[in-house]
Amino acid sequence: MRQKKGLFIVFVLSVTGFFLLVAFESFSPVDSITGKDIYRLNCAACHGTDRSGYSDFYPSLINIQESLSKEEVLKQINNGKGQMPPFPHITPEEKNSLIAFLFEEKNEIVESSIENLGERIFLSNCSSCHRATVNDPKPLNVRMMEPAPLAGATKRFTKEEIFKILETGVCYMPSFSHFTLDEREELYSFIKSLEGKGEPKRPTMGEMCPMDENEKKVNKNIQKFL
Repeated sequence: MRQKKGLFIVFVLSVTGFFLLVAFESFSPVDSITGKDIYRLNCAACHGTDRSGYSDFYPSLINIQESLSKEEVLKQINNGKGQMPPFPHITPEEKNSLIAFLFEEKNEIVESSIENLGERIFLSNCSSCHRATVNDPKPLNVRMMEPAPLAGATKRFTKEEIFKILETGVCYMPSFSHFTLDEREELYSFIKSLEGKGEPKRPTMGEMCPMDENEKKVNKNIQKFL
């Protein structure tokens, strides 16, 4: 009788352990990502979703292997160069997968933390022009006028308005239509977390940014976002 009871307890513990393991894996803040998606999330806003670049500011990355070695590309990712900021928040595995994609090699799948995805999207795409808060240093790529810090943006705009800005772009801000809905949600959550952490007293000179006829169709409040 004791032996059967002992076997039953072992069985229950084993089943419980199995379901706990499944639950842990289901809620683990780690996901897999390909080099193509690493490029899309970190590089496409400047170099284009097709890697063809934009004017002289952001060069084409097509056939990059003809002009740069893998080591040189890695150095630029780590240190930045010219208009390009460094990307210290990208893991070494992600950098290797990204370089493999750029060199049109096997598109490796690597593990990637999704726990702070919104912040990582901000660092790779927004921080070169937008400060997170007024207490942060001036961004690298501010041109004619500095856009407003993003702290407090979720008070001035609805989520729908912010998503519209991401979809269409405005003034010299490019479109981020290549972000998925989940990625936009993560970025919005990060911006929301900045409320009360160094918000500007008023929008910056960016509110005077000229807009073409298509951009004027976007909600008028969007001008204050810049």
